[in-house]
Amino acid sequence: MHYLTEGGEPDLELAYELGRQAIDRGVSVIQVVDVHYAALSDVLAGALTAEESAVIAQRAGNLLKEALAPFEMTHRGYGETITLLRTQNEKLERLLQERSELLQQREDFMMVVTHDLKTPIIAADRCLDLMIDGDFGPLNAEQSEVLSTMKESNHRMFTMVKNLLEVYRYDQSTPILCIKEIDSRSLITSVINTFALAAQTRDIELHTAMPESLDPVLADEGAIQHVLTNLIDNAIKFTPKGGVITLSARNSDTNVILEVRDTGSGISQEDIPKLFQRFFQSAAGRKQYTGTGLGLYLCQQIMRAHGGEIRCESQPGIGTTFVFSLATSPNQQKNDRGETA
Repeated sequence: MHYLTEGGEPDLELAYELGRQAIDRGVSVIQVVDVHYAALSDVLAGALTAEESAVIAQRAGNLLKEALAPFEMTHRGYGETITLLRTQNEKLERLLQERSELLQQREDFMMVVTHDLKTPIIAADRCLDLMIDGDFGPLNAEQSEVLSTMKESNHRMFTMVKNLLEVYRYDQSTPILCIKEIDSRSLITSVINTFALAAQTRDIELHTAMPESLDPVLADEGAIQHVLTNLIDNAIKFTPKGGVITLSARNSDTNVILEVRDTGSGISQEDIPKLFQRFFQSAAGRKQYTGTGLGLYLCQQIMRAHGGEIRCESQPGIGTTFVFSLATSPNQQKNDRGETA
């Protein structure tokens, strides 16, 4: 009415500004429009002539469009954004599917290759054993040394192939673990005996340190043996003549903690966080030995499958220690609390 009688456009603009502020505070646009139309109806009902009503309606309509323009742009932009995101998501899904298929093809190829490599390696290893044992005739010292070197190289190749196969199984989340109660002392003794000759040949002292009453653990014996074998094998590689390697174990509440400690060249602090990544090899390691860089990665995968982790502590020039723990059996835990097993 003020607009009609006195040309008060600022009042009408103020009404729509209040409407915009209401929308910003979360009031529904529909509610704001209803209020404006209700007010407009009251004004038009009191208009004196049809001409005046037409002027008011036109001006109010223009101001309403102006007031709702930001909302309209936002709504349109929202729709366009949703369409764009949907298109991008479809493209991303296709790319991810293609990547997954490529990865699967690569893993399947590696599985076939590594599996087929095992047969000739095993055959060559058996032939070397027969030759070293003298089944094909006596050997002189030089020949025996050459064949022993070949057998060691063959063993390392076989280890790499086995690692590839195991990594494939763990990456595909298909490891078959046979969890049972294991005699910790027997396991440690067995692994140490395996490396006795290799350590003696390199003039390295190999020790064990464990209590007489070491608790049995719940684990897959073959998998944990693989972890210990890999850790000790690495320790022998990087420990110079006259060095010491110690495999120790101790009871700790509901766990047995195992450590493989050496007095080797050590690992730089910047390399320690990368040790358990796939295919990682430190610069020093690449210079001294060839390998796949999967040994420690597989050890970590095995430990995670057992619900644990493996960690490394090292100082260059002093030595390296790898530590992990295994859960003891429920019966052993009850006995520790003085209950009947």
